[in-house]
Amino acid sequence: MEYPKINREGVDFTSDTEVCNIGYNEGVYNDRPYRVEVWSSYDIDVATVFISAKDLDENSIRKYLIDSSLVNIIEDNIQIQKIESDENEFYSINIPLKDRNKVYNEINVELKSFDF
Repeated sequence: MEYPKINREGVDFTSDTEVCNIGYNEGVYNDRPYRVEVWSSYDIDVATVFISAKDLDENSIRKYLIDSSLVNIIEDNIQIQKIESDENEFYSINIPLKDRNKVYNEINVELKSFDF
């Protein structure tokens, strides 16, 4: 089955005073493309994962994240919302990673630098 890939070409990833963009990774797991973007705001590092919502409900998202080895979920404090991009629905999954004092969850993919 073919799943759409989110298009992030029109997004300005230039860091500003509130958000520092750290890096991203793209890949495919079980024929489903994913995109991970890691950023920091107010001393909290966060990963946002974008995956197609096609044939996937919110209850299956954590299983996908774990089975794909994208993240190591230590604390299940993930925020999930549906978004639309290029007439396709995607899940935008925010995963807190760490702050100055604590690791909440871990990202398991190597990050590439954003092209500014």
